Amino acid sequence: MAAIMRDALGAASAWLALWNGFDPALDAEYNDWHAREHVPERLTVPGMLRASRYRAVDDAVYPYFTLYEMASIDVLASAEYQALLQQPTDWTRRMRTSFGELLRIPCQVIESAAGVRGTALMSLQIRGGDAVALQAGMRELAAAAGVVGVHSGREDTAVAPLPWHGGAPLAVEAPATHLLMVEAQSLEHLRALAGALPAEIAALQPVLRLHRLLTLHHARR
Repeated sequence: MAAIMRDALGAASAWLALWNGFDPALDAEYNDWHAREHVPERLTVPGMLRASRYRAVDDAVYPYFTLYEMASIDVLASAEYQALLQQPTDWTRRMRTSFGELLRIPCQVIESAAGVRGTALMSLQIRGGDAVALQAGMRELAAAAGVVGVHSGREDTAVAPLPWHGGAPLAVEAPATHLLMVEAQSLEHLRALAGALPAEIAALQPVLRLHRLLTLHHARR
């Protein structure tokens, strides 16, 4: 398995993974704001490389998932990123009041390999787990039919939480969460895989979610 997923932008060594709900009455505006202002604004921060926006399958609590790929976890402590949190636009300030549940997991990348971006993604949150067993499970996931990318990361609990959101992320426990992600050619491939996870991963009782890709954004430098 390749050490790091690479593209023309370089290598991502960290992720910011966010699952969130939003007021269903404002769903159209949310997607307009998120795709046209919010994500492009984040990608102006030095070290932000790429962002993928997803809609969840059958998850009313967290209908949206966003993954930011970063050059370093230190991007989240940078003056440029913190300024966006502390000095939101008028549109962002108004939209913040309609957020529902929010789960935010900053991660250090462990392994990542992908040939192309899949149209569907499976995220698996794992509390704990033996590194050797997880790697064995990742190799099995990578060999599954329809899979085009497999990625693993470890939660970085030192990253400060969002200053404006009252919702709490997963309880900080030791060992930290592992986040596994599997990209596939189709949602049907992931549905089949979800019902036949590698034994090493299934034994850890992961929180599993399926997502469809909405938009893919690259930083412009």
